Amino acid sequence: MRVNICAVVLAFLVIFISIPAFAQGSLKLAVVDTDKAFKESIRGKKALEELERELEIWQEKGEQLDRDITALEEQLATQRGFLDDEEAEQKLRDEINRKKLEGQTLVQQGNAILGEKRQQLLDPISDEIKNIIKKLAINENYDLILEKQLFVLYLNPELDITSKIIAMLDQSYLERASEKTKEAEKAATEKTEEKNTE
Repeated sequence: MRVNICAVVLAFLVIFISIPAFAQGSLKLAVVDTDKAFKESIRGKKALEELERELEIWQEKGEQLDRDITALEEQLATQRGFLDDEEAEQKLRDEINRKKLEGQTLVQQGNAILGEKRQQLLDPISDEIKNIIKKLAINENYDLILEKQLFVLYLNPELDITSKIIAMLDQSYLERASEKTKEAEKAATEKTEEKNTE
């Protein structure tokens, strides 16, 4: 069995820190599952759905290209059996090679665009989760907040603050959405008033 050195070091660090703190009764610990917070938050769900839709678009493009290549290969196989026209056969081979090259380009473009989209959609949410954790740690005087998936072998459920993080993330999202709605309504009202004064 291979032991994760980082986990062992962290365990010793926690023990080293916690012995004096427990003696004083002042160490406040918590654990958060950031992956769960991400996936179960409103903003995280919307981002993952958008990313999934984008992935489906690229998959459909790739599947259509595969169907085109298969049809051309079948056409080539059929023509080989009935015709001795090397020029027509070479044109089909060239078209198949062009489609395969197009497929490679499509994969590269798709990966690049999906990578950018993933970064654009997911990174801000991850950053916000980190900021919320820091804010909560400061506001509620936590000494140590651990990532549940990385180091925790056993957890008293009372120490898991994931649901609190999700609630704070959702509240932040809803407040921003409300502000955007108010701004859009204000802009629409101003446009209406401008038209009425003309």
